[in-house]
Amino acid sequence: MPADPAPLELPDDQREAGGWELVEGSVETLFELPGVRVRGTMRRYEDERTRAALRAATGGAIDHQLRFVATTRLGFEPSLPPGTMPAMLLPTLLPEARHSFADRLRDRGLTDVSREGTERIRGGSRTRIRLTRYRATDPMPGATWELPLECWLAVWPADPVAVVTAGYPATSLASRFDLDTGEPSLTRGPNDYRDAFLSLLRALA
Repeated sequence: MPADPAPLELPDDQREAGGWELVEGSVETLFELPGVRVRGTMRRYEDERTRAALRAATGGAIDHQLRFVATTRLGFEPSLPPGTMPAMLLPTLLPEARHSFADRLRDRGLTDVSREGTERIRGGSRTRIRLTRYRATDPMPGATWELPLECWLAVWPADPVAVVTAGYPATSLASRFDLDTGEPSLTRGPNDYRDAFLSLLRALA
């Protein structure tokens, strides 16, 4: 049986800059293709700094995950035939990865999950990253307002193939929850979140 791939860890500087804390790690079968199981070594991080800031600003009324990022390296069981390059697999892997990501968002309680579009960017090592953008709504149990989210699936043909998923508020938290605050983590907007996510991707790829 082939060994599962090593995890794709966030660089220390990115973890500090983003307030990311590791909250979950797992190795599991993600989906199956003809004749092969696709295994994933996953790490899930949450932005605990922003969560703490919103909790403090609302007097403890809102204590909820607001932003996440998860990294996965893919392995195959049995091993792929010699000469099979990671890039050859993307046309088959992408539809499965998109379907799996949308299902996971719904499983975590998000609603109105919809795929919005695709694009490509270059990573820090000039790797071509394929991005799929989603919209979703977090019902925010216990809060007065729902929270719109922008979510992403990023895939690139490293060896092993790498997948990064993320979600963040599609609005300023201060404006969404009517907060009178100058706290930077609560006043930043969706463009700031998007820029931070793309910076993280380029650091990983």
